[in-house]
Amino acid sequence: MDNEIDYLVADENCKQAIKELMFDANRLKWLKKYRRLYEKVKLSPKELPNVANANFNGVVYGFIKDFHKEYSLVLLEIKN
Repeated sequence: MDNEIDYLVADENCKQAIKELMFDANRLKWLKKYRRLYEKVKLSPKELPNVANANFNGVVYGFIKDFHKEYSLVLLEIKN
């Protein structure tokens, strides 16, 4: 993501994904549907756990942060 509009769009998409997760019992389907979004909003520092790319020019995008957390938790749930 390179500019404010990218972050605003991603934040809105993350908001929608979180809403959908609350009403969809099929978590595996949800993971597949939103994998690209997850890949877009995560940062993967070398040899460290990935983190949400939720800050741009001093603005924190809360839905990106929340989506990253939820996706990571669901992914962990499915793997275990």
